[in-house]
Amino acid sequence: MRDVFRNSFNPRGRLSRAGYWWAWLGIFVINVILGIFNKILFLNDNLHLYWLASLGILVWKIAVFFPMLFAAVRRYHDCGEAGWMAVLIDASGRICHVSGCVTAVITLLFYAICADASASEAGFYGLMAFSGLLILAGFILNILDIIFLTRPSEPGENAYGRPAPFVCCDAEKDR
Repeated sequence: MRDVFRNSFNPRGRLSRAGYWWAWLGIFVINVILGIFNKILFLNDNLHLYWLASLGILVWKIAVFFPMLFAAVRRYHDCGEAGWMAVLIDASGRICHVSGCVTAVITLLFYAICADASASEAGFYGLMAFSGLLILAGFILNILDIIFLTRPSEPGENAYGRPAPFVCCDAEKDR
């Protein structure tokens, strides 16, 4: 994780598969711990701390978004792929997920509010199908991104530089 945050906004160079996935695992574990903590606050009816913790979690997720995006760019470089593909695939997948979920929620709320009025069922089903397709497209783009991120590194030097060795701890660096 140290390499990912040290090179937070550095799209140049390469990042090993192990380096990327260990950083991803560390951030995932932190997110799970924060989520459990937030759920405990909510269940204990401590709503002021719950909302404050929710804001802190949002700030944390924004803070790790760009370092992980640039880590994905360097990981794509390590496989010999152009880094802009990571931005395109990741951003497109997130946009599809969010817009599909927002469209579905707005459609459901509108249909629930206008249930007694003459709301068009064909329009409802059409919008729900559209939101489902957006969510499906997001999942497909996420799977494509995972395929690229799990590919093995190119051995030796490529157009993006020499491979970055993955070092587990400081003791191994000293050897």
